[in-house]
Amino acid sequence: MAEVLGGDCLSSRPRAAARGSAALAVAVVTLAALMPGAAANPSSGTSANLGSAQAQAAALEAQIAQEQQQGSVLAEKYDAAAVHLAQVQAALSTTNQELGSEQAALSATRKQLQSEAVKAYMFDAPTQSLDEMFSSTRDSTILRQQYRETAIGNITKTVAQLDTDQHQLAASLAVLTSEQQQAAAEASAVHQDEQAAAAASAAAQATLAGVNSRIRQLVAQQAAQQAAAEAAAAAAAASQAAKQQAAAQASKDAQVAQTVASGSAAAVQATQSANQATGDAGGAVTVGSGSPQAATGAAAKAVQAAEQYLGVPYVWGGASKSGVDCSGLTMLAWQSAGVTLVHSAALQYQETMPVALSQVRPGDLLFYDLSGTGIDHVVMYVGSGAYGAATIIQAAHTGTVVSFDPYWTYGLVGAGRP
Repeated sequence: MAEVLGGDCLSSRPRAAARGSAALAVAVVTLAALMPGAAANPSSGTSANLGSAQAQAAALEAQIAQEQQQGSVLAEKYDAAAVHLAQVQAALSTTNQELGSEQAALSATRKQLQSEAVKAYMFDAPTQSLDEMFSSTRDSTILRQQYRETAIGNITKTVAQLDTDQHQLAASLAVLTSEQQQAAAEASAVHQDEQAAAAASAAAQATLAGVNSRIRQLVAQQAAQQAAAEAAAAAAAASQAAKQQAAAQASKDAQVAQTVASGSAAAVQATQSANQATGDAGGAVTVGSGSPQAATGAAAKAVQAAEQYLGVPYVWGGASKSGVDCSGLTMLAWQSAGVTLVHSAALQYQETMPVALSQVRPGDLLFYDLSGTGIDHVVMYVGSGAYGAATIIQAAHTGTVVSFDPYWTYGLVGAGRP
């Protein structure tokens, strides 16, 4: 079934995608509020239960919105803490490298100092660089003093400077190490808060999903009760106009039931009541021969291919095992049988060969105008299945999966054979 609140299944996309279970709850609540005859609900018990479920859903939506906002704030804090931690780790790495270089230089310089000290002790002079200093006959004490000042003295200063640099780097390393530990602890704490908020939101989402399921069931039950009442009114109406009005209302009730709970017992009951009312109003439509049929040839391949998508979620514009929309399902199914169709319900209606509804066979496509603006939904006729000769397979609307359903007559424009 096409989505009541979102346009057709392919050619007109919704302006904004629904945001999670909260948006779905809003959609279901809106459907319940706008459902034809809702003010005159034949079952006050169903209405009371529905109102309670709607109030619970509204409270959960507010809770989830708050938790999602908190999660966004925590996620930003975590990102900032992670950036700070990365910066500290980079500085720590650089300092470690500098400290390693200083230690290597200090070690080499100390070795040089040791070597020069040995030479001074043994020879009172360097082996090469200060030979000229020992070529004269002057007092050797003066020569040793000069040597200490020029050779050993310079190296001693270098060692002292390297010692100072090393101490400074070690101090910086200690500060950065402490800062790294603090930054890591901060990031970990924020991450734990974020995970806690996400867990709380997920729990609320799960609860809301259950409430939404209950809302859908209650709305479908209400729609089925109203459709049955309209069918009875159509059968009892004295005038043709009254019969047609009741039949049209029953069809709308069935559309609501199919939209919120496709494949449920209530949706099936509502569809059957709507079809009965249409028959009493003189607009009876029989799709196919009325007897279960088995698909043959290419149609059998197309039906089998469509059934491979049972359980795949409805996705706007989808055409894969990850998700399909109404025309995406029929396109892929017939593609498996070697027939090319365009990904559009309206264009598939033009591409296929028109078939009288009484002559429809398994694999044929049924086209609907549910919005009053043109073809906006397509399903595949199965002909023999969970609902007997009335069985179809379809990708109905957002929030559902590909499933078997009984065909319905509201908005039915015609049939086509690929």
